[in-house]
Amino acid sequence: YNWQDLGFIIPPSEDEKSPLYPKNMIDRPHIVYNEKTKKFVCWVKIMYLEGIQAVTILTADKITGPYTVIKEKFRPLNMDAGDFDLVIAPDKKGYYYFEKVHTELICATLTDDYTDVTGEYTSHFPLEGPPFVREAPAYFTKDGKHYLITSGTTGYYPNPSEIAVASHYHGPFTV
Repeated sequence: YNWQDLGFIIPPSEDEKSPLYPKNMIDRPHIVYNEKTKKFVCWVKIMYLEGIQAVTILTADKITGPYTVIKEKFRPLNMDAGDFDLVIAPDKKGYYYFEKVHTELICATLTDDYTDVTGEYTSHFPLEGPPFVREAPAYFTKDGKHYLITSGTTGYYPNPSEIAVASHYHGPFTV
């Protein structure tokens, strides 16, 4: 209703070596605010031309940028990371839910500055492979319970969503 176009938050780069180069497939940007560092932190999934799938992390002082790349071709926990969600708890602890490509869903605890993972993680829904593996996690909380809505790994073909619930960010989750 009162929307104003403020331009690109993260503009593409003309540098072919940049993760933000337009021929790389960039998707699922998530931006969170870190009260401790006073920075906006953006995680972006990038599928590079050479076939690498990884995360780029950027920070900025304002949500509209300018953003600075601080990590590129990042593989959290030394894993290939696919679709994801970032969650900041009321106590300001951060969590990164991601699809370990075509194998399982991972919940990793973020560092205090939200630019890395601590090494603490849990595995959820390990299945035999596509289309059964869960991806595209969407997290929410209601009445003290933690929910994940996920889809099967069928690319852009439709499939039933699943909803899982847990008592803690790290689960265990029950479908």
